[in-house]
Amino acid sequence: MGIENRLSRLEDLAEGIAADARAEAKLRRERAITRMILDEFARLKASGELSAGDPLAQAVHNVAAEQYPDLDFHYIADGWVETLREWTRLDWLVKAGREGPPDA
Repeated sequence: MGIENRLSRLEDLAEGIAADARAEAKLRRERAITRMILDEFARLKASGELSAGDPLAQAVHNVAAEQYPDLDFHYIADGWVETLREWTRLDWLVKAGREGPPDA
């Protein structure tokens, strides 16, 4: 029983480490995408190209079109826009290093 318990605890530990690594990788991807979106927003704002409608969605769609030209980037962009709209202040702080979405 002693060896089996140790092996079981070791397996549990390995699963926890793998789950942490997956969560960290996901957070890194989210941060990278968020930075691209914020950079595109800033570029659009500086160039005067921001749309009057939904400038954040415009930036998201531009990034998705650039990153996923061979895929249905509108579907991807719409998912990101929906996600960003659901973010709380804490989400913005953790994933974007700011207190909320950019202002037009």
